[in-house]
Amino acid sequence: MKNGLKIILTVVMVLLLSLTIFANGNAAKSNGSEPGFSFVVYGDSRTEMYLPYKEDEQNKIYDRSFDLFQLFMADNVAKEMIKDYVKLKFDPVTKDLSEMRITTPKGTGVFKVNNGWVVETYLESPKNPELRLTIFRLYAGDWVNNALAEEVNTGNAKFVVNTGDFVWWELQGKTLKDSPYWQRFYELMIKKLSPADKELKAAGLNARFFPSVGNHEVWGDLSASGVITTFPYLKDMGVKSDRLIYKFDFKGARFMFLWTGSYDYKSPSNWDSTQPTYAIQMKQLRAWLDEAKASGVKKAFIFFHDPVFCRSSLGPIPEPNNPHKIIASYAKDFEDLIVFNGHIHTTEVYEVDGVKYIMQGSGGAEQAPIIPGSNKLVMPKDYPQELYWKGEPMVEDYNYALVEVNPGEKTKIIIKRFRPESATPFESVELFASEK
Repeated sequence: MKNGLKIILTVVMVLLLSLTIFANGNAAKSNGSEPGFSFVVYGDSRTEMYLPYKEDEQNKIYDRSFDLFQLFMADNVAKEMIKDYVKLKFDPVTKDLSEMRITTPKGTGVFKVNNGWVVETYLESPKNPELRLTIFRLYAGDWVNNALAEEVNTGNAKFVVNTGDFVWWELQGKTLKDSPYWQRFYELMIKKLSPADKELKAAGLNARFFPSVGNHEVWGDLSASGVITTFPYLKDMGVKSDRLIYKFDFKGARFMFLWTGSYDYKSPSNWDSTQPTYAIQMKQLRAWLDEAKASGVKKAFIFFHDPVFCRSSLGPIPEPNNPHKIIASYAKDFEDLIVFNGHIHTTEVYEVDGVKYIMQGSGGAEQAPIIPGSNKLVMPKDYPQELYWKGEPMVEDYNYALVEVNPGEKTKIIIKRFRPESATPFESVELFASEK
């Protein structure tokens, strides 16, 4: 009898538990909520120059060097710099370029070359050449790309977003067919990503990679033909040569991509786009945000290349074309309003007027901001506090962000990083964790 009673009680408990699970499941459906998702973000992942030249092709190397120097100075100065400062070394057996040294009164920059690619860049002290500061390692950028592909292919992230500058330039080929930069990017990232699944396709997304356009993607080709031909699905989202902006929605979140323009060394962080102009883009941004707010969207993510807030290197977008006031006016309308930028080759994090800003420029490009003396920007006393380095010296730090989006919860942002010279080179750091 006792055993029979135990069996009956057990059956009753199982039934009650089943009813509870069923009720909770129906409640979730009735609330209209759906499970969350994650995506990954990185930026400034481009390599340095591709120099597949031999000893009898030195003029081609000097031509490429001139193209590079033109980005930072007037043509006549660039020509003098090359003549006086650039020195080349070649492999004694293969005759391939193995090293390019740029020596100035302030020091020497050394570019180590293997199979045509710059694989490492370091600076030598003018007083002691044994003192070196490494600012670029090709394999570190490869680590970022491989990790991103793994996040997607294991189901940990739905898709990848890039904040711009994922190829070097268009002066050695403009598209995937003829550019070694686009080809390397395709092999290292796009080819490794699994195809879009049913959930993405149901949202109108037929790919796993969504780029912002950086200044390097139009260096030598303002029509951005490399972007348009490598990502043909962007055409269906309204992207064309004179409109390098687009948006999409996924699982209750809105994603908006803007275009800050090409590069002018006289004003290197200015929002000077013409495809379309800043004013037209801000009108479109307001319309996208108003539409999202009216439709009940709670999470909004904005991506563009040049940074809204920045304390290092080239600095932030200057007024009057800095969009912070426009973006911040919508902060109260969303559970999360988060902006991802790049352009400056490091990571900086801010939270200003209810908007989170993550400058995601550590995807693999040379990390010039870690050079002593390079951060001489004088910021106003009331400039927002930087929340990643928090006043500590910058070091080599290659990373990407894993963004976890869940209904009714604050979006979780985790930086996964690789610091080559750290005692703990691989770490994960949650941003804004103190909010919890």
